[in-house]
Amino acid sequence: MSRLAIICAAGIGDALILHIASHHLRGAGHEVTTFTNHLDSFGSWLPGSPFQPQFSADRAREVLQGFDGVVVQHDNTPKSRAIVALRPQLAVYGLYTNYRSSKHGPLYDGYDFPFDENQTMVANLQKAMQTLFSIDTGSNDNGLTPIPGLEFRKYPKRVVIHPTSASTDKNWPKRKFLGVGRWLERQGFEPVFAASPLRQGWGPPPWPRLEEFASFLYESGAFVGNDSGPGHLASYLGIPYLIIGRQERQMRLWKPG
Repeated sequence: MSRLAIICAAGIGDALILHIASHHLRGAGHEVTTFTNHLDSFGSWLPGSPFQPQFSADRAREVLQGFDGVVVQHDNTPKSRAIVALRPQLAVYGLYTNYRSSKHGPLYDGYDFPFDENQTMVANLQKAMQTLFSIDTGSNDNGLTPIPGLEFRKYPKRVVIHPTSASTDKNWPKRKFLGVGRWLERQGFEPVFAASPLRQGWGPPPWPRLEEFASFLYESGAFVGNDSGPGHLASYLGIPYLIIGRQERQMRLWKPG
């Protein structure tokens, strides 16, 4: 058994996807800690999954000492570069979502995996786990487990609309989301706007934690939103979704999978 650290990029969607690796590495007998600022908020939806908060680039060596290996989503930040620089003293497995040799240098055979930008993040992660660890992730399970007592799509007419994201230039205009809400009401649906506590202009957030949001979404009929984490959550839960993205090329990689 190895002690492994999984280092996610900053977003909720990134963390949900990388936790597929955490979940299956743990199932293969490894002791896994996932570094993310989000997944701990899922509470009872992710039982028995150890998390640690993100850390700064200058603390990489200090935080990661004691681990046998690190799987890092290389997002071109100073932190991901600092982690890769810990080689060869530490086994670092690099997952490159947009590998460029001119930017990242040569790949380490057996440790680095460049993603195919024409495939989804989930499909790429599946292949990376098979290539680097000989693990078949099968159904893409990431450990999220519905809390007892919830009923899948209990309210089929309820449509959750998530009109924000971590980057304002990824957001579809507010007036258009409001127009979609009015249109849904005319069709007999119940639109519910769900915005992050950190995003302004949409009123107070109705759910303080992702645990409550996941439960609400699980019992809803559909989801509409920008290219952001809740869309990946809806996809994982099996909720029909519509994602509005900026570029077709970008969405080939980042669409929910």
